[in-house]
Amino acid sequence: MICFMALVVSKHIELKTGVSTRKFIDESKRIVDGEILNHITQNIVTVKAQPTQKMKELIAKLESPH
Repeated sequence: MICFMALVVSKHIELKTGVSTRKFIDESKRIVDGEILNHITQNIVTVKAQPTQKMKELIAKLESPH
């Protein structure tokens, strides 16, 4: 059942965005957050990555109702 659902979700992504699942995953992997540890204060600062323009376009296509 889980494998079937994964196939359904991947096909939905392909149909809505017009790109293959592999290209969608590759573009998604470019968005990486980082953490920096200050050894003096022991504070961890998280640096949030901004999505690429291509990823923003793909997300917009996924969010559209039709």
